[in-house]
Amino acid sequence: MTIFAIYKYVFTLADEGDLFVEGTTERLLDKAQEIFDGMITGDKPFPVSLPKRDNTATRLDNEVVCKRGRVSLLMICNEKSKKIMEKKDEQEITYHPGCYVVIDNREGVANVAIERPPAFDGNPDRVCRLLEKAINDKFVMEHINLKVELRSKVRETTLWQMVDNQTTNYRDKVTKVSFSFPNPKKVAGIDADGKMKGKLKVLSAIANALNAAKGTFHVEANKNDALRLERTQEDLAQMVHLCSRNAYDIAVHFKHYGLYRFGADEKALSLLDDEIIKDFCNGHLAMLKDGSQGFGLEEWLDEVRHTTEKDFKDATPAKKTRKRRNKEAV
Repeated sequence: MTIFAIYKYVFTLADEGDLFVEGTTERLLDKAQEIFDGMITGDKPFPVSLPKRDNTATRLDNEVVCKRGRVSLLMICNEKSKKIMEKKDEQEITYHPGCYVVIDNREGVANVAIERPPAFDGNPDRVCRLLEKAINDKFVMEHINLKVELRSKVRETTLWQMVDNQTTNYRDKVTKVSFSFPNPKKVAGIDADGKMKGKLKVLSAIANALNAAKGTFHVEANKNDALRLERTQEDLAQMVHLCSRNAYDIAVHFKHYGLYRFGADEKALSLLDDEIIKDFCNGHLAMLKDGSQGFGLEEWLDEVRHTTEKDFKDATPAKKTRKRRNKEAV
C-alpha cells in the first residue's frame, strides 16, 4: 500500500492578454483542461527542475508511465548522490529515485494525487510545488495565456482526532512528540490548576536554571517502535490539555505523515494498493464494487473525489503559516 496526498488544480488566465483559443471563438478557460491534457504525453512532458543554492537548477527526469483516457500516471524523479567505498577509494554516485503522480483530468474533476515519496524525503508538497512551476513554465513556453495553481486538500481537526485517524485508518506510528512550554517565572496568566502548575514547574526547572524564557519536553521512540499517544493516559492528557488551553506548541511526528503541529489542518491522504497501479499500467480490468468491470485506479480516484469534496477544503501548500485553534480544541 502506498500513501498519496490529494490536491486540486485550478486554471486562471495568466494576464490580461488572450481570452480565447488562438484562431477560434472558444474561451481559454473553457478549454483549459483539454489544453492541459494535450501536454501530458511522452518523455519529459514538463520542464521540472530543482533549484540549487547557487541559483542554478537541475532538470529532473519525468515521464508519462501510462495514460488512459484523461487519467495519467506520471513518474517524477529526484536527483540524489551518496558516497560509497570502492576498495580503499571513496566515490560519489548519482541516482534518480522516483515518485508517482496521478492526474485525474476527467471533465469536471481536476485532482492530483502525489505519492508521499522517500525520493523527496516524504514531502509531497515539495513535488507539488515543482510540478506546479513546471506546468506554468510549459504554458509560457507554448505562449498559452493560462496558469495553474495546485491546492492541497485539507480539513480542520483536533490533535486527538489527528492521532486517532493516522494510527487507526492509515496504520501510521507516532515516532516523536515535543511539548514547548514557558518558564512559569517568566510569564503570567498560565491557565492551569495548582497541580498542573506544579508539574510544569518541575519540567521548567532546567529552563529556569539557565534563565531561559521557555523549554521543550521531547520524547522519541526507538527506531522500530511507536509512542503511545492516547488520551486515556491521564498525565499525558493533562499535558495536552495544558498546552491547548495556553496555546503552547505541540509537535507530533508520524512515521509516514510527517510533522503535525497543534492548530494545523489535516492534509487529505489516501491509501492505494500497488497492484492497482500495476493493473492500470498493464491494461488489466478489475471487478469494481458496483459489479461492473473497469480500472481500479479510476474507482479509487472516484472515491478520493467523493471524500475530498465532502469533507475537505482547498488550501495552498506553499503557505507555511498556521492559525491557532481556540483553547481546548484538542
